Amino acid sequence: MEPVVKKFDNNIYQIDVLMEGKEGRLACYYIDTKDPILIEVGPSNSFPYLIAGLESIGIQNIRRSAITHLHLDHVGGIGHVVEKYKNHFVHVHELGAKHLPAPEKLWKAVAEIYTEEWLIRNWGEIEPTPIQNIHILNDGHEFELEKNRKLKSLYSPGHAKHHYSFYDSESGTIFMGDTLGLIYPHGDFVQPNLPPPDFDKDILFNTLEKIYSLELKQLAIAHFGIHSNPYELIENAFKSIDEWIQYIKELPNTSNNEAAELLKNWVISNYQILNIDQKTISNYINNASFLMQVVGIRNYITSK
Repeated sequence: MEPVVKKFDNNIYQIDVLMEGKEGRLACYYIDTKDPILIEVGPSNSFPYLIAGLESIGIQNIRRSAITHLHLDHVGGIGHVVEKYKNHFVHVHELGAKHLPAPEKLWKAVAEIYTEEWLIRNWGEIEPTPIQNIHILNDGHEFELEKNRKLKSLYSPGHAKHHYSFYDSESGTIFMGDTLGLIYPHGDFVQPNLPPPDFDKDILFNTLEKIYSLELKQLAIAHFGIHSNPYELIENAFKSIDEWIQYIKELPNTSNNEAAELLKNWVISNYQILNIDQKTISNYINNASFLMQVVGIRNYITSK
């Protein structure tokens, strides 16, 4: 399989890095300006596809990257990137300076959910990143892209406490990582992504409200792609998140596994009522862990 690279206006490239060997699962973005930047690197197993995608548009060296958050499907390949490009600097939340040079704790936390066997097969093992190649992000930090064009870092907690989004005012694009949720190919709606341990509805809604106040032309999300109806999708996310939380609140006497199965079936039935085609439903259902959603939502409910 070959990575699919799409060019959008303002020299923004979307690179499908074929996460888990599937198209439309995770997008990285490259802004090809005088001082370019890569946003997201994907998991370790996607590294060859990331490099192939970049080389297909003539990119032979990458000086810097910005990572939205420390979940392994977004940052797992950074050790390989730094190994290939010795002068590369990764910009990430301050927790990255603690965990990326010694990623065992990150790995263990995810392996407890997915199992090591699943992680190695689907995402690949994470390699350490030298501390000297890590720069810590701050809220409001601006990356110079070219004259009169900057990429602004926006602290965006709610999905994860170590999450940043990146705003390019020139193109009106917000690179959101997982802040919004999931929008898979052919979908025009948001499926919530509310994992433990950090999901907090109040914090997430505050983040989304701040993003909504920006002058936006499009959203660029990790799972998946660039979408030109930003305000409609953010409004849809507010609605969907509230509905999912309310549904789980009404299942107080079920185990997490039972609730996950009920949630999945409820979501499928809702999509069918909306006459969503089966291929799109499969994209949303097969690429989501409903058990993680249940645990994340119940943790939030219990904390209030």
